[in-house]
Amino acid sequence: MRLELSLSEIKHYLSNHYQIDIELNNISEDKIEVVYIDSVVLIIKDVKKDLILLRYEADGLANIVAKVSHYFLKEKLKSIPIEWNSKNEEILIDLKKFPEMDVFLGFFYITELHFINDSIILVFSAKDKT
Repeated sequence: MRLELSLSEIKHYLSNHYQIDIELNNISEDKIEVVYIDSVVLIIKDVKKDLILLRYEADGLANIVAKVSHYFLKEKLKSIPIEWNSKNEEILIDLKKFPEMDVFLGFFYITELHFINDSIILVFSAKDKT
């Protein structure tokens, strides 16, 4: 099963549910630029079961801004189903922690993730009944 989410839907969701306003720009099939205070490039590192692991790249100044942002957003990040490891420059997204995905993930698991045009493409496979 293929699920396609537009970047504008993702921005709208993050703004409405978590009061985080960002810009998202597609770079390639495995890279997307996120602009919050500064620009950071997210790169798909691994996708398995219900988890998405992203690595991020930032230039020197943006890397400092990311670490400072992480410090100031620490409390806000606790309410978001994302684990941000600023030391390893990785972001782990646990799809099970999104209440909207709970029932769906009882039947499916993620197998692929791609950034294509102005969309995020998620590919899911059915779980075995066992």
